[in-house]
Amino acid sequence: MQRLLMRGLLVAALSCSVLMPASTWAARPGPAASAPEGSLQQLMMTHALVLRGQIDGRDIQLSLQPKKNEDGLEGRYFFFGGSPEILVAGEVEGDDFIMEESVNGKDVSGQWEGHRQGQSITGTWSSADGAVTKPFALQLP
Repeated sequence: MQRLLMRGLLVAALSCSVLMPASTWAARPGPAASAPEGSLQQLMMTHALVLRGQIDGRDIQLSLQPKKNEDGLEGRYFFFGGSPEILVAGEVEGDDFIMEESVNGKDVSGQWEGHRQGQSITGTWSSADGAVTKPFALQLP
């Protein structure tokens, strides 16, 4: 059920949203207002962020921002050394987050599930069918 919900969120985000440059976002009220002080949710829902890290040892850069007119996050990431940008959309609650990604902008190609641990977010990336899983780690600014 959660997977179906996330798939719907990703499709809606990819088909209806326009990603804004990070410089156009300012702190704003909304889901972060009820988030625990200093939580990942508060950080991600009030700021556009650029995070660097790795998926299974490959360096990535992930840009995330709060969705403009609805709850949740949207953004994109790429692998250093040459790769197309991959779109992401998801949600964060407390220090946990879940996102889905799409290589082609329509179909879900993978899922991220992570948890904040200090100044990093660690978790598991999995393919859309769940057959492939890889660890990831991202550094918070």
